[in-house]
Amino acid sequence: MCFHQPVLLTEVTELMNIARDCGYYCDCTAGGGGHLEKFLQMTHRAQFIGIDWDPEAIAYARQRLLCFGTRVSLFQDNYIQLDLILDHLKINEINGVIFDFGVSFHQIASDRRGFSFDRDCPLKMNMAPDNPSLSECLEQADKFEIMQVLKDYGDVRNYRRVGAEIFEHRKELRSTGALRDLVIKNTPKRYHIKNLRRVFQALRIWVNKELENVESGLIRAFARLAPDGRLITIAYHSGEDRIVKQQFRKWHQEGQGRQLNRKVIRPSA
Repeated sequence: MCFHQPVLLTEVTELMNIARDCGYYCDCTAGGGGHLEKFLQMTHRAQFIGIDWDPEAIAYARQRLLCFGTRVSLFQDNYIQLDLILDHLKINEINGVIFDFGVSFHQIASDRRGFSFDRDCPLKMNMAPDNPSLSECLEQADKFEIMQVLKDYGDVRNYRRVGAEIFEHRKELRSTGALRDLVIKNTPKRYHIKNLRRVFQALRIWVNKELENVESGLIRAFARLAPDGRLITIAYHSGEDRIVKQQFRKWHQEGQGRQLNRKVIRPSA
């Protein structure tokens, strides 16, 4: 199993103020444990929590962070359950939270998960195995919902035509290969790759309710922040980015929090 290197590692560590080495910190999208490992290496007393929906990610992170013992607690769950997790641990407030939104490299690279149009595998795309798969979601959706998903979450070119075709053939779509062929058939050749990326992204976001979870997760995390606590987000999609900016601006205007940076911090090469 292969996990990506954590991005913005130095920037996140500095902004999180890990150097004070006390209190509780939570990585709400733990993935392979890259950010957590760095945090743990830099501290001796601080306690950490890792949450991830993906059981494969939690299993990998648990092995990776085994040497840090009881200073880190890992949970296979959706980060919108942060309140319940903190209550379970008898923690009232946390000093820092990080969200690294989006899909992980190991999910795209997997031959079983259905996240990539480069691999022919079952049409799943669900980050947690107990959640409905893309095939199941398509069976329950109407034509106009599928069109709206492609438009709102992927800005898909000719979303009406592609959405109508997906709806028409939804009972036959059981693999990423079948979906890829359908998109290609209904897209001009010069836009094949761009449209495939956008369609697969839009459907993934929809299946996992990613944007709804972003908003809910931010609100729940902010409510449990200690005074002077830090909340950091890494976003790759305009929908995620918009929710984050609006929520941060609201807290700033209401005097509930202060934005530490006015401009987006971009990663180095």
